[in-house]
Amino acid sequence: MSVYRAGLWLYLSSIAASLGGYLFWFVAAASVRTAVLGEVAYVVSLASIATTLLTLGVPTAMMRLWPATRDRGYAEGALAFTAAAGAASLLLALWRPVLALLVPSGLLSSYYTAYFQTTYNTRPVFYATVVGQAARIAAVPLLARLGPDALAATYSLPGLLLAALGAASSRLRPRLFGVRELAEAGLSVWLPSAVSVLGTNLGVVAAYNLARPEVAGYVYIAQILAGAAVGPSTIVTGVLLPYLSSSQDPEAAAVKAFRLSLAISIPLAAMLITGGARFLSILGSQYAEAADALAVFAAANLVGLAAGSLGNLAYARGAYLFYLAVGLAANATRIALYAVLGSTDVGVALSSLAGTAVSLLYAARCGSAARRMAAVTPGALLAALPALAAAPFGIAPALAGATVGYALAVRLGLVSRSELAEFAQQVLPTSLYLRIAPVASKLLDVLD
Repeated sequence: MSVYRAGLWLYLSSIAASLGGYLFWFVAAASVRTAVLGEVAYVVSLASIATTLLTLGVPTAMMRLWPATRDRGYAEGALAFTAAAGAASLLLALWRPVLALLVPSGLLSSYYTAYFQTTYNTRPVFYATVVGQAARIAAVPLLARLGPDALAATYSLPGLLLAALGAASSRLRPRLFGVRELAEAGLSVWLPSAVSVLGTNLGVVAAYNLARPEVAGYVYIAQILAGAAVGPSTIVTGVLLPYLSSSQDPEAAAVKAFRLSLAISIPLAAMLITGGARFLSILGSQYAEAADALAVFAAANLVGLAAGSLGNLAYARGAYLFYLAVGLAANATRIALYAVLGSTDVGVALSSLAGTAVSLLYAARCGSAARRMAAVTPGALLAALPALAAAPFGIAPALAGATVGYALAVRLGLVSRSELAEFAQQVLPTSLYLRIAPVASKLLDVLD
Protein backbone atom coordinates (compact mmCIF):
# COMPACT_ATOMS: atom_id res chain seq x y z
CA MET A 1 0.00 0.00 0.00
CA SER A 2 1.32 3.50 -0.85
CA VAL A 3 2.40 6.01 1.76
CA TYR A 4 -0.32 8.53 0.85
CA ARG A 5 -3.05 5.92 0.70
CA ALA A 6 -2.03 4.64 4.12
CA GLY A 7 -2.14 8.23 5.32
CA LEU A 8 -5.53 8.72 3.71
CA TRP A 9 -7.08 5.89 5.72
CA LEU A 10 -5.60 7.39 8.87
CA TYR A 11 -7.03 10.76 7.91
CA LEU A 12 -10.43 9.25 7.26
CA SER A 13 -10.10 7.61 10.65
CA SER A 14 -9.38 10.97 12.23
CA ILE A 15 -12.43 12.44 10.49
CA ALA A 16 -14.57 9.58 11.74
CA ALA A 17 -13.15 9.99 15.24
CA SER A 18 -13.67 13.75 15.24
CA LEU A 19 -17.14 13.55 13.74
CA GLY A 20 -18.05 10.70 16.06
CA GLY A 21 -16.76 12.62 19.07
CA TYR A 22 -18.60 15.73 17.93
CA LEU A 23 -21.89 13.85 17.48
CA PHE A 24 -21.33 12.02 20.76
CA TRP A 25 -21.06 15.33 22.57
CA PHE A 26 -23.96 16.76 20.61
CA VAL A 27 -26.24 13.88 21.63
CA ALA A 28 -24.89 13.81 25.17
CA ALA A 29 -25.32 17.57 25.55
CA ALA A 30 -29.04 17.10 24.90
CA SER A 31 -29.22 14.31 27.50
CA VAL A 32 -27.08 15.42 30.45
CA ARG A 33 -25.84 18.58 32.12
CA THR A 34 -22.62 20.29 31.00
CA ALA A 35 -21.03 19.34 34.33
CA VAL A 36 -21.53 15.65 33.51
CA LEU A 37 -19.70 16.09 30.22
CA GLY A 38 -16.89 17.79 32.10
CA GLU A 39 -16.70 14.72 34.35
CA VAL A 40 -16.51 12.49 31.25
CA ALA A 41 -13.68 14.60 29.85
CA TYR A 42 -11.88 14.33 33.20
CA VAL A 43 -12.10 10.51 33.30
CA VAL A 44 -11.06 10.13 29.65
CA SER A 45 -8.09 12.44 30.23
CA LEU A 46 -7.00 10.35 33.21
CA ALA A 47 -7.21 7.23 31.04
CA SER A 48 -5.12 8.87 28.32
CA ILE A 49 -2.45 9.79 30.84
CA ALA A 50 -2.35 6.27 32.31
CA THR A 51 -2.26 4.66 28.85
CA THR A 52 0.69 6.73 27.71
CA LEU A 53 2.59 6.15 30.94
CA LEU A 54 2.21 2.38 30.56
CA THR A 55 3.23 2.12 26.89
CA LEU A 56 6.85 3.09 27.66
CA GLY A 57 7.08 4.21 24.03
CA VAL A 58 7.24 0.62 22.77
CA PRO A 59 4.72 1.03 19.87
CA THR A 60 6.70 3.98 18.52
CA ALA A 61 9.95 2.07 18.96
CA MET A 62 8.47 -0.75 16.89
CA MET A 63 7.70 1.74 14.09
CA ARG A 64 11.35 2.82 14.18
CA LEU A 65 13.06 -0.58 14.43
CA TRP A 66 10.92 -2.86 12.27
CA PRO A 67 11.23 -0.79 9.04
CA ALA A 68 14.91 -0.09 9.69
CA THR A 69 15.82 -3.77 10.23
CA ARG A 70 12.94 -5.47 8.38
CA ASP A 71 12.71 -7.90 11.31
CA ARG A 72 9.11 -8.77 12.22
CA GLY A 73 10.30 -10.03 15.59
CA TYR A 74 10.16 -6.49 16.96
CA ALA A 75 6.38 -6.52 16.46
CA GLU A 76 6.13 -9.72 18.50
CA GLY A 77 8.31 -8.31 21.26
CA ALA A 78 6.18 -5.16 21.38
CA LEU A 79 3.03 -7.27 21.54
CA ALA A 80 4.38 -9.21 24.52
CA PHE A 81 5.05 -5.95 26.35
CA THR A 82 1.60 -4.57 25.51
CA ALA A 83 -0.07 -7.69 26.89
CA ALA A 84 1.89 -7.42 30.14
CA ALA A 85 1.12 -3.70 30.49
CA GLY A 86 -2.58 -4.36 29.83
CA ALA A 87 -2.67 -6.99 32.57
CA ALA A 88 -0.98 -4.64 35.02
CA SER A 89 -3.42 -1.83 34.19
CA LEU A 90 -6.32 -3.88 35.53
CA LEU A 91 -5.20 -2.80 38.99
CA LEU A 92 -6.57 0.65 38.20
CA ALA A 93 -10.00 -0.80 38.98
CA LEU A 94 -9.07 -0.26 42.64
CA TRP A 95 -9.00 3.48 41.96
CA ARG A 96 -11.84 3.94 39.48
CA PRO A 97 -13.34 0.83 37.85
CA VAL A 98 -13.94 2.38 34.43
CA LEU A 99 -10.17 2.95 34.07
CA ALA A 100 -9.65 -0.82 34.03
CA LEU A 101 -11.59 -0.83 30.77
CA LEU A 102 -10.33 2.37 29.17
CA VAL A 103 -6.61 1.86 29.79
CA PRO A 104 -6.21 -1.74 28.50
CA SER A 105 -8.24 -0.88 25.40
CA GLY A 106 -6.07 2.19 24.91
CA LEU A 107 -2.89 0.12 25.16
CA LEU A 108 -4.14 -2.38 22.58
CA SER A 109 -5.28 0.44 20.32
CA SER A 110 -1.85 2.10 20.51
CA TYR A 111 -0.09 -1.12 19.62
CA TYR A 112 -2.29 -2.15 16.72
CA THR A 113 -2.44 1.38 15.31
CA ALA A 114 1.38 1.36 15.26
CA TYR A 115 1.35 -2.13 13.73
CA PHE A 116 -0.96 -1.11 10.88
CA GLN A 117 1.01 2.11 10.32
CA THR A 118 4.25 0.17 10.02
CA THR A 119 2.76 -2.20 7.47
CA TYR A 120 1.08 0.69 5.57
CA ASN A 121 -2.21 -1.23 5.85
CA THR A 122 -4.23 1.32 7.78
CA ARG A 123 -7.67 0.50 6.44
CA PRO A 124 -8.59 -1.60 9.53
CA VAL A 125 -7.98 1.48 11.69
CA PHE A 126 -10.67 3.27 9.70
CA TYR A 127 -13.13 0.40 9.97
CA ALA A 128 -12.68 0.09 13.73
CA THR A 129 -13.04 3.84 14.17
CA VAL A 130 -16.24 4.14 12.14
CA VAL A 131 -18.00 1.19 13.75
CA GLY A 132 -16.77 2.09 17.22
CA GLN A 133 -17.85 5.73 16.97
CA ALA A 134 -21.26 4.74 15.62
CA ALA A 135 -21.71 2.36 18.56
CA ARG A 136 -20.70 5.11 21.00
CA ILE A 137 -23.27 7.53 19.64
CA ALA A 138 -26.02 4.89 19.67
CA ALA A 139 -25.21 4.06 23.29
CA VAL A 140 -25.61 7.61 24.62
CA PRO A 141 -29.42 7.53 25.16
CA LEU A 142 -29.11 4.19 26.91
CA LEU A 143 -26.21 5.14 29.18
CA ALA A 144 -26.87 8.82 29.94
CA ARG A 145 -28.90 8.06 33.06
CA LEU A 146 -26.17 5.77 34.42
CA GLY A 147 -23.71 8.59 34.99
CA PRO A 148 -20.42 9.91 33.59
CA ASP A 149 -18.43 6.68 34.00
CA ALA A 150 -20.90 4.80 31.81
CA LEU A 151 -20.55 7.45 29.09
CA ALA A 152 -16.77 7.44 29.46
CA ALA A 153 -16.70 3.64 29.03
CA THR A 154 -17.87 4.04 25.43
CA TYR A 155 -14.45 5.49 24.55
CA SER A 156 -13.07 1.94 24.74
CA LEU A 157 -15.18 0.62 21.86
CA PRO A 158 -13.02 1.71 18.88
CA GLY A 159 -9.87 0.41 20.57
CA LEU A 160 -11.40 -2.97 21.36
CA LEU A 161 -12.63 -3.34 17.78
CA LEU A 162 -9.20 -2.43 16.41
CA ALA A 163 -7.55 -4.97 18.71
CA ALA A 164 -9.89 -7.65 17.42
CA LEU A 165 -9.11 -6.77 13.78
CA GLY A 166 -5.40 -6.60 14.51
CA ALA A 167 -5.28 -9.94 16.27
CA ALA A 168 -7.19 -11.57 13.42
CA SER A 169 -5.05 -10.15 10.61
CA SER A 170 -1.53 -10.04 12.10
CA ARG A 171 -1.35 -13.56 13.53
CA LEU A 172 1.53 -12.44 15.73
CA ARG A 173 2.49 -14.38 18.82
CA PRO A 174 3.89 -12.42 21.75
CA ARG A 175 7.47 -13.35 22.57
CA LEU A 176 10.45 -11.71 24.18
CA PHE A 177 12.41 -10.42 21.22
CA GLY A 178 14.51 -7.30 20.85
CA VAL A 179 13.72 -6.20 24.38
CA ARG A 180 16.91 -4.19 24.76
CA GLU A 181 16.48 -2.33 21.47
CA LEU A 182 12.79 -1.69 22.08
CA ALA A 183 13.57 -0.38 25.55
CA GLU A 184 16.36 1.89 24.32
CA ALA A 185 14.32 3.38 21.49
CA GLY A 186 11.08 3.33 23.45
CA LEU A 187 12.22 5.01 26.63
CA SER A 188 13.74 7.92 24.75
CA VAL A 189 10.41 8.64 23.07
CA TRP A 190 8.28 7.55 26.01
CA LEU A 191 9.43 10.15 28.50
CA PRO A 192 8.70 13.15 26.28
CA SER A 193 5.49 11.45 25.13
CA ALA A 194 4.48 10.88 28.73
CA VAL A 195 5.19 14.49 29.55
CA SER A 196 3.37 15.46 26.34
CA VAL A 197 0.20 13.61 27.28
CA LEU A 198 0.44 15.20 30.68
CA GLY A 199 0.92 18.53 28.97
CA THR A 200 -2.21 17.95 26.90
CA ASN A 201 -4.57 16.17 29.26
CA LEU A 202 -3.58 17.92 32.46
CA GLY A 203 -5.17 20.97 30.90
CA VAL A 204 -8.55 19.26 31.26
CA VAL A 205 -7.62 17.95 34.70
CA ALA A 206 -6.44 21.39 35.81
CA ALA A 207 -9.62 23.06 34.58
CA TYR A 208 -11.69 20.39 36.32
CA ASN A 209 -9.92 20.88 39.65
CA LEU A 210 -9.06 24.58 39.55
CA ALA A 211 -12.32 25.85 38.05
CA ARG A 212 -15.44 23.73 37.54
CA PRO A 213 -16.45 20.73 35.42
CA GLU A 214 -18.01 22.97 32.75
CA VAL A 215 -14.63 24.57 32.01
CA ALA A 216 -13.07 21.13 31.62
CA GLY A 217 -15.72 20.38 29.02
CA TYR A 218 -14.94 23.60 27.15
CA VAL A 219 -11.22 22.78 27.11
CA TYR A 220 -11.89 19.27 25.86
CA ILE A 221 -14.22 20.22 23.03
CA ALA A 222 -11.89 23.07 21.95
CA GLN A 223 -8.98 20.61 21.80
CA ILE A 224 -10.99 18.14 19.74
CA LEU A 225 -12.21 20.71 17.21
CA ALA A 226 -8.77 22.33 16.89
CA GLY A 227 -7.30 18.89 16.27
CA ALA A 228 -9.79 18.34 13.46
CA ALA A 229 -8.39 21.40 11.66
CA VAL A 230 -4.96 19.80 11.28
CA GLY A 231 -6.41 16.32 10.88
CA PRO A 232 -6.07 16.33 7.06
CA SER A 233 -2.29 16.51 7.46
CA THR A 234 -2.49 12.90 8.62
CA ILE A 235 -2.69 11.93 4.93
CA VAL A 236 0.93 13.07 4.68
CA THR A 237 2.27 12.46 8.19
CA GLY A 238 0.31 9.36 9.21
CA VAL A 239 3.13 6.95 8.39
CA LEU A 240 5.94 9.51 8.41
CA LEU A 241 8.09 7.88 11.10
CA PRO A 242 8.40 4.43 9.51
CA TYR A 243 8.87 6.12 6.12
CA LEU A 244 11.67 8.36 7.40
CA SER A 245 13.29 5.41 9.20
CA SER A 246 13.72 3.59 5.88
CA SER A 247 14.33 6.64 3.66
CA GLN A 248 17.63 7.40 1.95
CA ASP A 249 17.01 11.16 2.27
CA PRO A 250 14.94 11.66 5.44
CA GLU A 251 15.56 15.43 5.63
CA ALA A 252 14.03 16.13 2.22
CA ALA A 253 11.10 13.85 3.06
CA ALA A 254 10.50 15.62 6.40
CA VAL A 255 10.54 19.07 4.75
CA LYS A 256 8.15 17.93 2.05
CA ALA A 257 5.82 16.42 4.66
CA PHE A 258 5.76 19.70 6.59
CA ARG A 259 5.12 21.78 3.48
CA LEU A 260 2.24 19.61 2.32
CA SER A 261 0.69 19.23 5.77
CA LEU A 262 0.83 23.00 6.33
CA ALA A 263 -0.80 23.68 2.96
CA ILE A 264 -3.56 21.21 3.78
CA SER A 265 -4.22 22.46 7.30
CA ILE A 266 -3.81 26.20 7.41
CA PRO A 267 -7.06 27.27 5.64
CA LEU A 268 -9.10 25.02 7.96
CA ALA A 269 -7.33 26.26 11.08
CA ALA A 270 -7.82 29.85 9.95
CA MET A 271 -11.60 29.29 9.87
CA LEU A 272 -11.56 28.29 13.53
CA ILE A 273 -9.27 31.07 14.65
CA THR A 274 -11.71 33.83 13.68
CA GLY A 275 -14.99 31.92 13.29
CA GLY A 276 -14.83 29.25 15.95
CA ALA A 277 -17.87 30.53 17.86
CA ARG A 278 -20.15 29.70 14.95
CA PHE A 279 -18.91 26.13 14.71
CA LEU A 280 -19.08 25.62 18.47
CA SER A 281 -22.62 26.98 18.65
CA ILE A 282 -23.85 23.99 16.67
CA LEU A 283 -23.32 22.00 19.87
CA GLY A 284 -25.21 24.56 21.90
CA SER A 285 -24.97 28.27 22.55
CA GLN A 286 -23.06 27.73 25.80
CA TYR A 287 -20.15 26.11 23.95
CA ALA A 288 -19.44 29.36 22.10
CA GLU A 289 -17.67 30.37 25.32
CA ALA A 290 -14.81 28.11 24.20
CA ALA A 291 -14.21 30.13 21.00
CA ASP A 292 -11.15 32.00 22.30
CA ALA A 293 -9.59 28.78 23.58
CA LEU A 294 -10.33 27.13 20.24
CA ALA A 295 -8.52 29.91 18.37
CA VAL A 296 -5.41 29.49 20.52
CA PHE A 297 -5.45 25.68 20.26
CA ALA A 298 -5.78 25.94 16.46
CA ALA A 299 -2.76 28.25 16.27
CA ALA A 300 -0.78 25.92 18.54
CA ASN A 301 -1.56 22.95 16.30
CA LEU A 302 -0.24 24.79 13.26
CA VAL A 303 3.01 25.52 15.07
CA GLY A 304 3.10 21.89 16.10
CA LEU A 305 3.21 20.73 12.46
CA ALA A 306 6.78 21.99 12.16
CA ALA A 307 7.80 20.69 15.57
CA GLY A 308 6.29 17.31 14.75
CA SER A 309 8.08 16.92 11.41
CA LEU A 310 11.42 17.94 12.90
CA GLY A 311 10.87 15.66 15.88
CA ASN A 312 10.15 12.70 13.61
CA LEU A 313 13.28 13.50 11.64
CA ALA A 314 15.43 13.55 14.78
CA TYR A 315 13.93 10.31 16.06
CA ALA A 316 14.29 8.53 12.70
CA ARG A 317 17.97 9.49 12.72
CA GLY A 318 18.37 7.87 16.13
CA ALA A 319 18.85 11.19 17.99
CA TYR A 320 16.97 9.85 20.99
CA LEU A 321 18.51 12.15 23.60
CA PHE A 322 17.78 15.23 21.48
CA TYR A 323 14.18 14.10 21.02
CA LEU A 324 13.97 13.53 24.76
CA ALA A 325 15.30 17.00 25.61
CA VAL A 326 12.85 18.73 23.27
CA GLY A 327 9.86 16.81 24.61
CA LEU A 328 10.77 17.44 28.23
CA ALA A 329 11.35 21.16 27.74
CA ALA A 330 8.12 21.70 25.82
CA ASN A 331 5.82 19.81 28.11
CA ALA A 332 7.43 20.88 31.35
CA THR A 333 6.57 24.41 30.18
CA ARG A 334 2.94 23.43 29.61
CA ILE A 335 2.56 21.72 32.96
CA ALA A 336 4.16 24.58 34.89
CA LEU A 337 1.85 27.10 33.24
CA TYR A 338 -1.24 24.99 33.94
CA ALA A 339 -0.68 25.60 37.63
CA VAL A 340 -0.83 29.35 36.98
CA LEU A 341 -3.32 29.63 34.10
CA GLY A 342 -5.36 26.44 34.37
CA SER A 343 -8.41 28.02 35.97
CA THR A 344 -9.72 29.18 32.57
CA ASP A 345 -10.06 27.48 29.19
CA VAL A 346 -8.06 30.23 27.49
CA GLY A 347 -5.33 29.88 30.10
CA VAL A 348 -5.06 26.16 29.36
CA ALA A 349 -4.86 26.87 25.62
CA LEU A 350 -2.15 29.52 26.11
CA SER A 351 -0.17 27.05 28.21
CA SER A 352 -0.38 24.52 25.40
CA LEU A 353 0.73 27.09 22.83
CA ALA A 354 3.71 28.09 24.96
CA GLY A 355 4.87 24.48 25.19
CA THR A 356 4.54 24.01 21.44
CA ALA A 357 6.56 27.17 20.83
CA VAL A 358 9.32 25.86 23.09
CA SER A 359 9.42 22.58 21.18
CA LEU A 360 9.76 24.48 17.92
CA LEU A 361 12.62 26.61 19.27
CA TYR A 362 14.52 23.48 20.33
CA ALA A 363 13.68 21.60 17.15
CA ALA A 364 14.95 24.53 15.10
CA ARG A 365 18.42 23.28 15.97
CA CYS A 366 17.86 20.62 13.29
CA GLY A 367 19.69 23.03 10.97
CA SER A 368 18.99 23.07 7.26
CA ALA A 369 15.68 21.21 7.60
CA ALA A 370 14.37 23.87 9.97
CA ARG A 371 15.54 26.67 7.68
CA ARG A 372 13.84 25.09 4.68
CA MET A 373 10.61 24.77 6.65
CA ALA A 374 10.80 28.40 7.77
CA ALA A 375 11.16 29.53 4.15
CA VAL A 376 7.69 28.26 3.18
CA THR A 377 5.87 29.70 6.20
CA PRO A 378 5.20 33.22 4.80
CA GLY A 379 3.39 31.73 1.80
CA ALA A 380 1.29 29.57 4.09
CA LEU A 381 0.28 32.62 6.12
CA LEU A 382 -0.88 34.34 2.95
CA ALA A 383 -3.00 31.29 2.12
CA ALA A 384 -4.69 31.65 5.52
CA LEU A 385 -5.85 35.24 4.95
CA PRO A 386 -9.06 34.54 2.95
CA ALA A 387 -10.46 32.20 5.61
CA LEU A 388 -9.37 34.52 8.44
CA ALA A 389 -11.24 37.40 6.80
CA ALA A 390 -14.39 35.48 5.85
CA ALA A 391 -14.98 33.24 8.87
CA PRO A 392 -16.48 35.89 11.20
CA PHE A 393 -19.40 36.28 8.75
CA GLY A 394 -20.63 32.67 8.96
CA ILE A 395 -19.89 29.05 8.17
CA ALA A 396 -20.58 29.33 4.42
CA PRO A 397 -18.25 32.35 3.97
CA ALA A 398 -15.63 30.53 6.07
CA LEU A 399 -15.74 27.54 3.73
CA ALA A 400 -15.52 29.82 0.70
CA GLY A 401 -12.51 31.57 2.22
CA ALA A 402 -10.83 28.23 2.87
CA THR A 403 -11.41 27.25 -0.78
CA VAL A 404 -9.69 30.43 -1.94
CA GLY A 405 -6.89 29.67 0.53
CA TYR A 406 -6.28 26.29 -1.06
CA ALA A 407 -6.12 27.93 -4.49
CA LEU A 408 -3.53 30.36 -3.11
CA ALA A 409 -1.51 27.48 -1.66
CA VAL A 410 -1.16 26.08 -5.17
CA ARG A 411 -0.54 29.49 -6.73
CA LEU A 412 2.18 30.31 -4.19
CA GLY A 413 3.95 27.02 -4.75
CA LEU A 414 3.31 25.38 -1.37
CA VAL A 415 2.09 22.41 -3.38
CA SER A 416 3.36 21.72 -6.90
CA ARG A 417 1.38 20.24 -9.75
CA SER A 418 3.57 17.15 -9.79
CA GLU A 419 2.97 16.63 -6.07
CA LEU A 420 -0.77 16.97 -6.55
CA ALA A 421 -0.62 14.43 -9.36
CA GLU A 422 1.47 12.04 -7.26
CA PHE A 423 -0.91 12.44 -4.36
CA ALA A 424 -4.01 11.88 -6.49
CA GLN A 425 -2.53 8.83 -8.22
CA GLN A 426 -1.82 7.16 -4.88
CA VAL A 427 -5.08 8.05 -3.19
CA LEU A 428 -7.69 7.76 -5.95
CA PRO A 429 -8.74 4.63 -7.85
CA THR A 430 -7.11 4.59 -11.29
CA SER A 431 -10.39 4.90 -13.20
CA LEU A 432 -11.45 7.93 -11.14
CA TYR A 433 -8.04 9.56 -11.45
CA LEU A 434 -8.11 9.24 -15.25
CA ARG A 435 -11.47 11.04 -15.35
CA ILE A 436 -10.53 13.79 -12.91
CA ALA A 437 -6.97 14.53 -14.08
CA PRO A 438 -7.88 16.41 -17.31
CA VAL A 439 -10.37 18.66 -15.48
CA ALA A 440 -7.94 19.30 -12.63
CA SER A 441 -5.20 20.14 -15.12
CA LYS A 442 -7.36 22.83 -16.72
CA LEU A 443 -8.15 24.34 -13.31
CA LEU A 444 -4.46 24.41 -12.44
CA ASP A 445 -3.74 26.13 -15.77
CA VAL A 446 -6.05 28.94 -14.60
CA LEU A 447 -4.16 29.24 -11.30
CA ASP A 448 -0.82 29.31 -13.08
